[in-house]
Amino acid sequence: DQYYFKRPREMVGGAVTPPRLDLTNEDLVRAHIQAIWLAETGLHLRESVAELLDLTDLAQLSLQPSVHDAIANPAARRRALERARRVLDNLAGELSGASWYTPGWVDEVIASAPRQFDQACERWRRLYRAAEEQAERQNRIIHDATRTTREKEEAHRLRAEAEQQSRLLTDPGRVQDGDFYSYRYFASEGFLPGYNFPRLPLSAYLPGGKERVGRSYFLSRPRFLAVSEFGPRSIIYHEGNRYRVTRALFASQDADRTLGQAKLCAACGYGHFGADAAADVCAACGVALSGQAVCYLDRLLRVTNVATRRVDRITCDEEERLRLGYELRTAFRFDSGEHGPRCTVSQFFLPAADGSGAEQVLATATYAPTATLWRINLGWNARKEKARYGFPLDLDSGRWARSEYEVAVEAGDEDELDPKHANIQIVVPYVEDRRNTLLLRFTEPYDAATLASVQAALQRGIEVCFQLEVGELAAEPLPSCDDRRQLLFYEAAEGGAGVLGRLAEEAHALAAVARTALDLCHFAPDGTDQGRDGEPCVAACYDCLLSYRNQRDHPLLSRHLARPVLLALTQTTGRVGAGGRPRAAQYERLAGLCQTRLERRFLEYLHERGYRLPDEAQYAIEEARPDFFYVQDQAAVFVDGPVHDYPDLRARDATVRQRLERLGITVIAVPADETAWPAVIRQYPWVFGEGSTL
Repeated sequence: DQYYFKRPREMVGGAVTPPRLDLTNEDLVRAHIQAIWLAETGLHLRESVAELLDLTDLAQLSLQPSVHDAIANPAARRRALERARRVLDNLAGELSGASWYTPGWVDEVIASAPRQFDQACERWRRLYRAAEEQAERQNRIIHDATRTTREKEEAHRLRAEAEQQSRLLTDPGRVQDGDFYSYRYFASEGFLPGYNFPRLPLSAYLPGGKERVGRSYFLSRPRFLAVSEFGPRSIIYHEGNRYRVTRALFASQDADRTLGQAKLCAACGYGHFGADAAADVCAACGVALSGQAVCYLDRLLRVTNVATRRVDRITCDEEERLRLGYELRTAFRFDSGEHGPRCTVSQFFLPAADGSGAEQVLATATYAPTATLWRINLGWNARKEKARYGFPLDLDSGRWARSEYEVAVEAGDEDELDPKHANIQIVVPYVEDRRNTLLLRFTEPYDAATLASVQAALQRGIEVCFQLEVGELAAEPLPSCDDRRQLLFYEAAEGGAGVLGRLAEEAHALAAVARTALDLCHFAPDGTDQGRDGEPCVAACYDCLLSYRNQRDHPLLSRHLARPVLLALTQTTGRVGAGGRPRAAQYERLAGLCQTRLERRFLEYLHERGYRLPDEAQYAIEEARPDFFYVQDQAAVFVDGPVHDYPDLRARDATVRQRLERLGITVIAVPADETAWPAVIRQYPWVFGEGSTL
């Protein structure tokens, strides 16, 4: 808002950029196809998720028979498939460049829709099981003669709380305006499109006080925010009340309760979770995962939902602890396809200052659509031993215990656990999500202050250049704030805005962002300091680099440190590699696979003129072996030399190519005459790109 109020001409008379959606986002397209399927089944989702499930069997909580039969209807599946195909025909141009899309993708989505619908109910099932089991557990304590009066009073309170949670989940009159109204719930779970709701949120139960009878409810937050806001024993301020997070809500049979392991590469921040934690070498950068090069985490606990307790007061000690906050770490992993990681590597070239025409690589960007991101809460920032991670948790009751590293709130804390009846282990909470991701790494190593300043400048430059709202784009350093080596940008909006893909694939998009960032930092295009509208801006201000979201970096930020890097970026030209490799490395690899001089000449022609390079050479498909293959576009290139002029070979080629076309593969025939190559390339711009623009 401040940006446009200071530039009223752009606010009133400027061109408005159309809203952006990444139409090649797999999760977004899948949600729409599932919505088509649900409409064809004719299933009414009613008011509450509880009405869709059989609540008589707590262990299963399976779908009601009528619901099960409706979603298993084969006629509805056939109708949905026909309708979905008609819809996707309108997106054929966009989907042809999506690495995840194949001719059989929509069939798989429709076939798996009933299973996905059932799985979308899992968060509700966890909450309901946790409430019912808590009520039963507290009831046993109430009738246990060995328990003290204080323990029984606490059990009465917790049983009443569990019963209230069950009512919130099952009473249609209570859920209609909340997160558990069935249509809103399935949108938040990502099964249906839901642009106005946080996708896959975490919920915190807020109990009502004596003066707020009937006002208990579940508060939802996006999971990347909830891992800190709903962190162990943190404080939540809501409607004039203060709540402390006291318990993690899980049922005894929840698979997510199993404690896992992970290795985080200390060189690049790549995450190796689950079975990948056995790796000895980083899958992204090849560094050996040993010694100081790895952050090993065990007893990982996936955070689902939490419960809070209302507190009447907050002390200055508690305020100090909250100010210090948690140590959060982000790790990433590229989605894997049939041919390796689904990512695009781009290099940004800077012309030599001597005018010789030589170029140097200033930065490398790796774009990964729907990469997996983990947000991990390692512990309090105020803890004494930084190498020890996690929080103490009673695995039986889900209650968070006070950590020995915390500042004591007060003696005789009412939330203190009885060691005789507790199964306490140290666990590391984390959440997981999939986002469009861009990793930017500079060839020259910069100090922490410079990288922090460039990160803030580029983030604001992207937001202004592409007219994104604050919150649609997030940025942070990797592998950590203490060791900044590369910058991680990810799109937080539902479905993604498609901006990061443009930065990686368009030759001058990053340069345009850098020019916008220079202007935001009060510099002219040539780097001259223009000042802040007559007011001084020594290092940084809220008109340039400072914001509420980057408060921890405020001591580091300086627009003067960012200036030389931004100036260099304005002069760069981006070129896309292929096969997940830098352009030069991919060219050398493909050249070594060429079998004829004509193939090598065509590859050289593409390389010299800046067209997109193929992903593979001599790639086997069915009984065919195209000379080059573009995996994302499903395009096969045949370079036809003079030998293919023989009638028998022409007939064989025609048969093979017809078979490929029936599989949905674009077949491109390149003649031996080099003068005809420009016309062929212009015929397939979605495959080869736009020459020097790439």
